[in-house]
Amino acid sequence: MRKLVFVLAGFVLLLSVLLVWEWRKGKGTNGNDDDGEIIAKVAGQSISLRQWREELQKRHGDEVLLAMLNRIAVETEAKRLGITVPEQEVERELQTAASGYGSEELYYSQMETELGMSREEVREETWYRLLLQAVATAGIVIGDEQIDKYLEQDPGLLRPVREIELSIIKVNTERDAQRVMDRLEDGENFADLAEALSIDEDSRLRGGRIGTVEEDNPFWPQEMLQTAADLDPGAVAGPFQVEGGYAVIRTDRVTVPKMPSEREIREQIRMELALDQAPPLQKVENDLRAKYGAAIDIDKGLQD
Repeated sequence: MRKLVFVLAGFVLLLSVLLVWEWRKGKGTNGNDDDGEIIAKVAGQSISLRQWREELQKRHGDEVLLAMLNRIAVETEAKRLGITVPEQEVERELQTAASGYGSEELYYSQMETELGMSREEVREETWYRLLLQAVATAGIVIGDEQIDKYLEQDPGLLRPVREIELSIIKVNTERDAQRVMDRLEDGENFADLAEALSIDEDSRLRGGRIGTVEEDNPFWPQEMLQTAADLDPGAVAGPFQVEGGYAVIRTDRVTVPKMPSEREIREQIRMELALDQAPPLQKVENDLRAKYGAAIDIDKGLQD
C-alpha cells in the first residue's frame, strides 16, 4: 500500500513536469524557424508544428505555465535555503517506485506506455518532487523519539514484506473447495481446474493466476496470505473463506524484496512526519509564486 501511495502521489506531478521538461529542452531555440514544419499527415491533410503547438497551448497552456513558474520559484527557494537533492536519494526513490512493478525495466516501460515519459523524464519528475518536499519541510524538526514511536506502532516497516505470485480457484461453498483439493491431490492440473470451475472470472481466464500480492495486503484474508507466503513454489492449500465464496490457492513464487537500511527507513519516516506538519505541496508552490512575484498576463484568473 505504501508503494501505491507513492505512485499516486507522484502521478499528480507527472503531466506538468513532462511538459516543463519539453520546455526546458526547447529553451535557447528560436521557436519560429520550424513552426511551418509538417509533423503529421492523414487522409491527405497535414498538421504543422505550429498547429500542434497552438492546440497544446489551448488544451494544456494553463498547466504548463503554472508548472514553469512553480519550477522556477521552487528552485529559487531551494537555492536560497541551500537545499540540494543528492543523486543517490533520487536513485533510491526510483528503486522504491520500480519495486512495485517487478523490475526497473517494467516500471520504465509502463511509464513510457501509459504516460509517454522517458526514463530521463521520470528521473526529472522524481528530482523535482523531492526538492519540493525538502523546501516544504525546511525548518520542521522531527526528533528521534518521534520516529521511535512511529516504529513502535508499525514495527513491520523494519522487515521486508514478501511478495507472492498467487493463483486461486474460487468456488461457492467450502464443500466444493474441498472437492477441488481432492482432485488436485489426485494429480489434476490446477490451471485446468481453475478454467473449468472457478467463479472468479478474471483469474479463471488466466488459469487461476491473480498476479503478485504482498503478504500484508488488506484486501485478502491474512491467514490465507500468510499460508501462501510459507508454501513452497507449486504447493497448494485450502479451503480459505474469501469474499463471495471459498478459495483453494497455489503459491507460484515468493520474493523477498531488498530492504533499505534502518537509517534510510528512519529518514523516510522523518520526511513523512515532517510532511504531515507542512502545508500541502500545492500551497507551497502557490506561496512561492507569490513570494517571488509571479505575474501572469495571459489569464489573470491563473494567479488566484
